[in-house]
Amino acid sequence: MNSNHKLYRWESGVLAAVMLAAAAAAWVMTPTATPVTRPTLAQLVPAQFGEWKAVGSSGLKVVDPSIGPAGGRATDTPYSDVLMRAYADGRGNVVLLALAYGAQQHQEVKIHRPEVCYVAQGFEVVSHSAATFPLAQGAHARGSRLLVRTPDRIEAVSYWIRIGGTYSNSAWATRYYLFKEGLKGRVVDGILVRASQIVDSTEAASPNRFAVQERFLAELVQSLPPQWRTVLAES
Repeated sequence: MNSNHKLYRWESGVLAAVMLAAAAAAWVMTPTATPVTRPTLAQLVPAQFGEWKAVGSSGLKVVDPSIGPAGGRATDTPYSDVLMRAYADGRGNVVLLALAYGAQQHQEVKIHRPEVCYVAQGFEVVSHSAATFPLAQGAHARGSRLLVRTPDRIEAVSYWIRIGGTYSNSAWATRYYLFKEGLKGRVVDGILVRASQIVDSTEAASPNRFAVQERFLAELVQSLPPQWRTVLAES
């Protein structure tokens, strides 16, 4: 066997080893989702809790969280489960609830931010501010408040987005978080929790109005069995 042939075999062996190592590394670093069997949102969220009771939403159309920036329902929707309901208490308050859950959040496919969804459905964002929503036992959810309007509707909105073990308040921070989780070989889940009320005017969206939504969201999380509360809020 001549030296050229030996060199060729040696190079071929090295190349094969490198290819196998690369394939193994790619397999190890490929993010994987941990399968979890959980109830659907409709099964998980009670129709009545605290002072709140689900009511018919005729004439109270809940803005669809599945509508993306292009204004249509994308084929690569980030949601595997969506729940939209209207709730009323005994004081005359009506809150529109939208929950949108995605079992696998990726860089390319992740939860749509409400300020984007509302604009895609013809709303103008009048105001947008960061907010902290008190939950039970000193816990808080970090999210946002919006005031949005169309010529025939004004809506005060409170929401948070849980992605894995964090709250998403920045698209770039969320991308970085997903990148880090991907390096660890993990695909995380996520959920949009949104409560809103139709108001008569922009002036009607007072702090008291948002306080109603805070109360509603806190009682909503508390209404879930303890083992499932992390579906809505970070533990």
